[in-house]
Parts: sequence; C-alpha cells; structure tokens
Amino acid sequence: MGFDDAAINYFISSDHKEGEDLAFCTNYFKNHHFKKLLDIATAAGHFTKPFSASMKVATDISFNMLKTAKEKNNLSHLVQCLAEFLPFKGESFDIVTCRIALHHFKKPGLFFDEVYRVLNEKGFFVLIDSIVDIEDTYLNVIEYIRDNTHRRSFTISEILEFTAKKYRLLTFHTIFKKHNFIEWATRLNQDSTTVEKIEKAFLDLPAKIKDELKVETDNGRVVSYTDKKGIFIFQKL
Repeated sequence: MGFDDAAINYFISSDHKEGEDLAFCTNYFKNHHFKKLLDIATAAGHFTKPFSASMKVATDISFNMLKTAKEKNNLSHLVQCLAEFLPFKGESFDIVTCRIALHHFKKPGLFFDEVYRVLNEKGFFVLIDSIVDIEDTYLNVIEYIRDNTHRRSFTISEILEFTAKKYRLLTFHTIFKKHNFIEWATRLNQDSTTVEKIEKAFLDLPAKIKDELKVETDNGRVVSYTDKKGIFIFQKL
C-alpha cells in the first residue's frame, strides 16, 4: 500500500515533524504526566513527543510506518490495526491522541466510539486534523486526486457532533498550515502525471477558493497552499 512505501517520507515531512500544533500541545500538557498514552494512526510517531507518559503505545495500519516510528522515534509499544477497531480493553489509557489522520478513516463514528471505550474516566482525547468550511468540496476533491485513501475532511460542527454527549470540549484552536506544494504532492511517491493533475486542480480553482487556500504560484506553477487544522482537546465525560 502507498503508506508502506512512503513511510520514511512521513518521518522527514515538514508537515508532520514540526508545527504550531505540536508546540501548542507541548505547552498545554507541560504539567501533566500520564501513565499510559495511546497515539492512533501514528505514522512515524511524531505526535507522541509533546506528551510525558510512562508508557506510550502507538497504532497504525501500515507496518512500515510502525517500523519507522520504532527506528526513528524510539517507540517500542506498537500495534498494527485499524483506528476503528482497537485491540485494547476498555478504560486502558489516560490520554488518546490522533493527528492528521481522521480524514482517512472509513468509519469515523466507530473511531470516536473506540476512543471513548479505551479511555479512562476523565481521560483526555487530543484530535488534530484538517478542517474545512467554504472550500469543503474543492479541497476534498484535490486531496482525493493526491491520495485515494482520503475520505473527507470535516467541518468543526461535524466533529463536535461526533463527540457530543461523550466528551467535554476543553479547548479548541485553529492554525493555518502552509504546505510546500512539491513536498506535499509527492509525499506518497506519486508519478509526474498525478502531480500534474493535482497542480491543474489548484490552478483551475475559482478565484474565491484560491484566495481562501492562499494558493501561491510562480510563473504559472503552484508553489504552496495553506489549509486549516483544528486542535481539539476533549475530556471524557
């Protein structure tokens, strides 16, 4: 599968190894130490770093992602599984995290149910993902051209509907993430034809959507675009 072949790209990815969202979580949880942390869809394991925990468990659907997380980020408790079907007992973790992955999940409702099941009472759930509003259809289509495992990015209200009556929203923060086009478009080792399709899709966007996504070009070539990420910090009710 694509993620297995591109695992090292996710370790070196500027979108994943650094960012305002990592700094935000590091600061928010600087005075917390957890017994057991679970990071779902960990990729190369970058999102385990902002948190202090006696045990850090990471899951991913990709074997090579987990191998990279072990070799590059020194993670030792690794489980290959779907985000919607977690092989853990109920109330096993003090904090569950998931960063830049929700848009891949086939059954997001099950994912939220599983997080709730494995969290201890009053446990924390930290979710970071792309959020959309007026550019919803356009950006989801472009994302799918780039990666056919993309299902869709959600609106803020949709994410809050998934979590209603199960979690208390402690804080929410929006960041604007600028992506280098070539690095982003080739992360899954896409061929030149696919990259050209992605670029054309950006260039063909209505002016209003180009402005919303801050699409930057140079001599008719796409240089970068900017999307929105939502940082949701919940506590289990």
